[in-house]
Amino acid sequence: MFRISLRTPLILLASLFFLTTPLHADVSVFKPFTASYELDWDGPISVSGDTIRQLKKSSDDSWTFESKANSMFASIFEKSHFQWNNKALSPIHYTFKRSVFGKKRNAEISFDWENNRVTNEVDDKPWQMDVTPGVQDKISYQMLLQQELAKGETSFTYQVADGGILKEYKFQVDGQEVIEAPIGIYKTIRVKRVREANSPRQTYIWFAPELNYQIIKLKQIEKKDKAYTLLLKELNSN
Repeated sequence: MFRISLRTPLILLASLFFLTTPLHADVSVFKPFTASYELDWDGPISVSGDTIRQLKKSSDDSWTFESKANSMFASIFEKSHFQWNNKALSPIHYTFKRSVFGKKRNAEISFDWENNRVTNEVDDKPWQMDVTPGVQDKISYQMLLQQELAKGETSFTYQVADGGILKEYKFQVDGQEVIEAPIGIYKTIRVKRVREANSPRQTYIWFAPELNYQIIKLKQIEKKDKAYTLLLKELNSN
């Protein structure tokens, strides 16, 4: 069910214990899960929907990470199939499907690590590019970011195969905050994406150590009058 609504601002809390106690621990985020989120888009109208993020392990010890977002007017599906060996994350295949007001766009990216090549098929128009070990797809880096954050890292840089070129995605820890979400109230580590100084876009992600460093909130500001927010409402271990 979708709804048109205005979100009441969340009440954010802080405590001396929270500010002085380190949050990171030596844990692995690579555990199967299904996380459900409320999706709110604030623009000329406020549109709500749902997002589901899911991590699954295959019988061959590879992993599949999926993200599905649905609202009244649009849907986005992304899937990353990758290998993880406790030291490196290597994407195998990435799928992207988007439908906005009936207009569709699909893309498939295959990684050939024996030859360090990527084949990208966008709307049936394939192309290839060279890559080096460590390059990520457009969502696999999210799992790597969670893993490195859990190990206590505070800055993160990823080379991502995006739109036919390699783009550099940078993030850094931006503070600590208590977040109230439908799933509950949790102490979090806030991470922001580092963009060029004149960029109007801003991205903030809140990770909850108590939930195996799961994303509990994400906010992206596209323009002054356009932004979307994800809030975690349910989390299950598969």
